[in-house]
Amino acid sequence: MKPSTIPEAGSRRIRFAGEDLVLLAGRAVFWPARSALMLSDVHFGKSATFRAHGIPVPEGESQTDLDRITQLVERYGVDHLAIIGDFYHSGIALSTGLHDSLATFRDSLDAEIILVRGNHDQTRHELLPMIDRLDWSPIELVHDPADAAPEKPTIAGHLHPLCRIGRAGRASRLPCFLQKDNLLVLPAFGTFTAGHIMKAKAGQTLYPIAKETVFEDPR
Repeated sequence: MKPSTIPEAGSRRIRFAGEDLVLLAGRAVFWPARSALMLSDVHFGKSATFRAHGIPVPEGESQTDLDRITQLVERYGVDHLAIIGDFYHSGIALSTGLHDSLATFRDSLDAEIILVRGNHDQTRHELLPMIDRLDWSPIELVHDPADAAPEKPTIAGHLHPLCRIGRAGRASRLPCFLQKDNLLVLPAFGTFTAGHIMKAKAGQTLYPIAKETVFEDPR
């Protein structure tokens, strides 16, 4: 499939560590020079974990998120997919259905899949190997921003950043990218994943996602 024109409507191109990156409204980052797609915090199996503890939540979000990833990989024709931590939600055994869906995803995706280990990921899941960090010079990928080397440009996840736009209320809580100096933090990709409000501080830039568009917070 021929990749989409970049930047497409709704995306936002930024310069980071001397590289052109494209922030996507689909809560991922496209790196054209590496033909790579990067996302974080999918938390596969989270709803099943809730149901196992007697909390009634709907099913189906895992397949929805797999479809979203596949669509992005195909849309941009990438060679590499880097998931920067918390691919899984917990170490409990995956349901047969989810295990089979993830195996089908792994085998059918036309891109190399690289998993960077997150705090929720467990070694007992052997569908895909994991690494602790990924060095894609000049940028390093690591799950927790606290583990980033200050002098090394880093893309991370873990924080599940949200920003508040307009009046108070849940509708004003938008997923966002957060950039500060040598750090770029991605929003959580998972459909069934909460987040944390980030207030813009000096030297930080927030990029909220609304109406399938990545904006720059003017504050």
